[in-house]
Amino acid sequence: MPLRTAHYWLLGLLGCTLFAFWPTYLVDLPDGKPAWHVHAAGALLWVVLVIVQSWSIHGGHRDQHRKLGLASFALFPLFLIGGALAIKAEAMTLAADFTDPENADIGPFGFFDTVANVGFATLFYGGLKHRRNVQLHARYLVATTLFLVAPVIWRLLGEHVPFFASDTPETLHRFSYAMAAGNAGAIAITLYLYRQAPRYGRPFAIAAGFIAAQQVLFETLGRLEAWGELFSRFGSVPTSPLVVSTGVLSLAICWHGWISGRRADPPVGRATATA
Repeated sequence: MPLRTAHYWLLGLLGCTLFAFWPTYLVDLPDGKPAWHVHAAGALLWVVLVIVQSWSIHGGHRDQHRKLGLASFALFPLFLIGGALAIKAEAMTLAADFTDPENADIGPFGFFDTVANVGFATLFYGGLKHRRNVQLHARYLVATTLFLVAPVIWRLLGEHVPFFASDTPETLHRFSYAMAAGNAGAIAITLYLYRQAPRYGRPFAIAAGFIAAQQVLFETLGRLEAWGELFSRFGSVPTSPLVVSTGVLSLAICWHGWISGRRADPPVGRATATA
């Protein structure tokens, strides 16, 4: 089985995530926006699922692995719906005040978060499509968690390294430095994982490509005033149709990935339902 220690590393990532998000989100959890709670719940439960699935398959609990794999068909839509709601919340904040210096990075985040959701969906689809190929399947599902690495890094840098602190109007520009460092670290990790087994490293190469696109779009098109004005209009999209349409799209991705998996690969190792 590939990635035998993945669950231990992902537990470490989960711990770092809780530590990194404590001062900016978790400490004020009751006062947070519902959209952020849905987004956070989807991300947290997804990482926990991948951890448990990695542990179960390497521990020889194949039946448990297959049964728990069915949870992905509920958590995947939850993750995408939470992502869509978080993007809408960002757009609403930007539309409320374009002149607030603290909102300067919200427009670029419209690209950053959208690319992350598309990348996550792409990798999950790959995990379903190649579920009979253990080598690819495991890597696709582990790769879905790598979009969490950059936000963890830039939050830790901003909180604990003075050079990256951006908590005053005069230092807001430093957030770009932390963002670049976070994305560079995430790309380095994905490329390291790719190098461990290039023959099966496609999922990590795909993840690295999406993370690179996040950085480039954040600092280029995301900085355009025209983009900010366009993105702010997303905040006026009604919530119910957004949730329903995102849910339907996510279920369609699940269905198509599952159907495609019936003919995508000859079995490699033992068949599994999800990583």
